[in-house]
Amino acid sequence: MDAFISKQTDSSALRSHPWTTMESDQSNVYVDFKKSPKLIRSAIEDLIPLKKWSFVDTFYELIVWINSPQALLESNDCSFNVVEDNHDAQYPYAKKCSGRLMILFRDVAENCQQRSVDWLMQEILQSVATTKLGFKAGAIALSQNPTCYLALGDQPNTGGMGQQLVLTFFAYGKNERRCYESMQQVLEHAHSCLVKVNKKISTGELDAIYN
Repeated sequence: MDAFISKQTDSSALRSHPWTTMESDQSNVYVDFKKSPKLIRSAIEDLIPLKKWSFVDTFYELIVWINSPQALLESNDCSFNVVEDNHDAQYPYAKKCSGRLMILFRDVAENCQQRSVDWLMQEILQSVATTKLGFKAGAIALSQNPTCYLALGDQPNTGGMGQQLVLTFFAYGKNERRCYESMQQVLEHAHSCLVKVNKKISTGELDAIYN
């Protein structure tokens, strides 16, 4: 599957973790899914109207896992864009859809170590790009978003300034159904790759870059 690094960041530029409400929609509030996993299927408003499609459960399963006790990462925000006309010339399909998942280390201080964030990005990138090679109807873009980690302080000299990773999922197809079938494959692959990277964190491969 295609994987690439994107320089694009969220339009709000500097985010906070945890955030409170979205400037564009005050009804959207931060929910800590580690503490409230049962809310995952009701709090992500972009997915609710699409629940008849199988990819939605796949997206939910990814978010449940990454916020579970088995993961050393967590999610911060996600969104989804429904099927639209495709103008990405490198993918010869009539339609596309896209989604976004923002992730970070469960160990908050690690997100303020640029070397750690870069390691996480490269490990995900490599895992995505070197597996599922025959699948050409999807891609995952990775970028970094400046983030103020409030648990570590909200001023530049307090050590709370860091990054979080943004995974943007792209899926393509000749029509709506095929597009969402492609998205299911993209999300399944993302889940598999994140599990592999999580295992590397748990076995100390991240710590090894500092030795």
